Amino acid sequence: MKKLFLIIFSLFSFSVLSAQQIYFTESYTEKGDPIGAKNIWSVKPWGTSIFILLDNEGKPFQGNLVYLFIDKKSDDAFQPYDSKAVNVDHKKNWVTVNQKFTQPGEYEIYFINLSQEIITTEKLTLNYPEDIGKLNRDVNSLYYDNCKLVFCERVLVGDKPFNLKNSISISNYGSNIIVHLNNQKPLKTSKLLVDVWKKKNRSYEYDEFVESKKYQLNPDWNDAYFRYTFAEPGEYKFSIYNEKETLIRAGYFAVYK
Repeated sequence: MKKLFLIIFSLFSFSVLSAQQIYFTESYTEKGDPIGAKNIWSVKPWGTSIFILLDNEGKPFQGNLVYLFIDKKSDDAFQPYDSKAVNVDHKKNWVTVNQKFTQPGEYEIYFINLSQEIITTEKLTLNYPEDIGKLNRDVNSLYYDNCKLVFCERVLVGDKPFNLKNSISISNYGSNIIVHLNNQKPLKTSKLLVDVWKKKNRSYEYDEFVESKKYQLNPDWNDAYFRYTFAEPGEYKFSIYNEKETLIRAGYFAVYK
C-alpha cells in the first residue's frame, strides 16, 4: 500500500489547506490536546515511538480516510520514507498515528485528504541521545572479562537459560539453539555484532565464514539472547562484538547428523 499511495498522489498537483496543525507528542488527552509536544526528539537505538497528532482545528474531515506521508531527508532532498491510510472518527476533529522511528535524521510529515489536498505539513528532527556516543568510552575487552556465553534450549522467566547444551543433532528440517550472553553488568552497547565461523573439512581452525548477524538491544541490559538456526552439521564458532567491534565473548558449538 505504501508504494500505491506514493504513485497515486504523485499524479496530482496539491493545494495546501491552512490552520490545521501537526504535533509530535508523548501522549494526548481525550479531547485531542497534545501532551509533551516537540519537534526535536531523541531516538533510541532500538527505536522511539511518537504520536503524530493532526488537529483539524474544529473542522470535520472529508471522507473516512486521511493519508499520512513521511519523507526523510537524504542528499539535501526529502525522499519517500513511509505512508499509511488513517481511519477518521467523525466524532473527532483530530486523528493520531503511533509511529515508530529507528533512524536519526530530518523528516517532513504531511497529511493529504481524499481531494488530494495537503492538509498541513510539519518538520521533525530525530537525534541520537548525547550519551549514546559516550557508551563505549570506558569499554574495552577487559570490561567483558566476566561475561558468560552459553547455549541452551530456551530462556525462562527472569532470563534464566534452561537445558544448557554444547551440541545437538540436526534434523531434516534444520536445528536451532538459543545463544545467551550474560555480562552481569550493563553491556553498554546498542547492538550485538555476531560472526559465525565453521571448521572446514575437519581442519583445526574455524576457517570457513558462515554469516554475520546484527541484533539491537538496550545498552542498560546485563544480558541478551537470540535464536540461531543451523542449516547443516559441523563445528561452529560464534564471535560476539559490541557496536564498536570490541570482542565481548566467543563460544563453540557442535551440530551432528
